[in-house]
Amino acid sequence: MKYITITGGLGNQMFIHAFCLSLRNKGKKAVLFVPRKTESKGYGHQGYELEKLFQTKRFDGRFSVLCNSFVQLYSQFIRLFPRKWKPRLFNLIGIHIVSVSENFIYYQEVFDFKHKHEMFMGTWQSELFFKDAKDIVRREFAFNEELLSEMTIETRKHVIELNSVSIHIRRGDYLSNQYSNGFAGVCTNIYYENAIKFIKEKVEYPQFYVFTDDKEWVREHFEMNGAIYINFNNGKDSWQDMYLMSQCKHNIIANSSFSWWGAWLNNNPDKIVVAPKLWWRLFEKDDVVPGDWIRI
Repeated sequence: MKYITITGGLGNQMFIHAFCLSLRNKGKKAVLFVPRKTESKGYGHQGYELEKLFQTKRFDGRFSVLCNSFVQLYSQFIRLFPRKWKPRLFNLIGIHIVSVSENFIYYQEVFDFKHKHEMFMGTWQSELFFKDAKDIVRREFAFNEELLSEMTIETRKHVIELNSVSIHIRRGDYLSNQYSNGFAGVCTNIYYENAIKFIKEKVEYPQFYVFTDDKEWVREHFEMNGAIYINFNNGKDSWQDMYLMSQCKHNIIANSSFSWWGAWLNNNPDKIVVAPKLWWRLFEKDDVVPGDWIRI
């Protein structure tokens, strides 16, 4: 059995589930392992969202449900011990931890499957981890449109009619100490200015839709006459921003798994996706951004 540990917010959860789908596509019994309560803030502000938004299958058959229940109980038990003991304690019940040193790099060796039972711990943030299952992933991540708000439905009508371009500008938590050493300082004003200029050179009459958690700062620092600010999807409806990004014709993304998925799920065959040259400030190279996207 392969246990794929869920962690992080919605974008990270989607990368992890895509990795799980890839393992199933390779013929492996794979379980989405949700170690905390689904409403835990360990899964971002809105908790574990996959089964609410998509038709995801956490388990792969009845036997995997039983196995998962046992591992769930055992996982709760070993929290009583120091964190560094965790791999050894899982080894005692025949489960070997598989992890990688960096989440933004592709490691082919994770598919070596050296042990019968393995627990995969990471966020697997590269399309390369599910390159053979991309069609399956797209089908799995079809949003439950019955949950859309009236405002989102009305906005979508205009988005699909125009040469719409989403712009994701994330500040908020990226300004905190938690992210200051890596994510912060990547998507600079110059990045967005160059990305907007590039889109204007390639797209006729672009209509920009701005998705941001700091609208006033964006208005003050960028000249985007006629841009439409999407600021009505908050709290439990935040995922609808990702949905609207996916409905746009083109995308300018932040170094964020949230807008990454908004762009990746965009089904426009002629889409232009602009991404930052660096994803993590300390890396000169990564495998996060697909090869046909434009890095600036």
